[in-house]
Amino acid sequence: MALLALTYNYSMVKRSLFQILIISILFLGLAGCHQKQKFSREKWAYGDGLSFPQRDDVVDDLLKNHHLKGLTYRQLVDTLGEAQGKDSLQLSYEILDTRYTRHSGSSEVKNLIIYFSKDSVVVKADIDDHIYKEEKKKK
Repeated sequence: MALLALTYNYSMVKRSLFQILIISILFLGLAGCHQKQKFSREKWAYGDGLSFPQRDDVVDDLLKNHHLKGLTYRQLVDTLGEAQGKDSLQLSYEILDTRYTRHSGSSEVKNLIIYFSKDSVVVKADIDDHIYKEEKKKK
């Protein structure tokens, strides 16, 4: 009878430790993820002019819940500010660029591209996301 009770207690302790381990792993995994946030002009504009650390967190909400299509050029600039890249029919807003902060491996460049009609009305907004792998130097 004592052996049965000891086995039962060991099993309960083992199960409890396993549950604590799983909960800890889930918590750490969620804590390490970027938290997606609601778009605001302040979060979008936050940065030093070279990098914008909050844009990647708010761009999904911007595209999903804020209707960019149909805005005029002026309305778009009032919402997002001046773009980092300009062309005759498109604007480019930098979201993420890790080329200069990573010293090895791969880097990511992510931009929001806004396309305009000839009448300067937004017709499309897309994310351009590229992963660049560092080439190994030949000896």
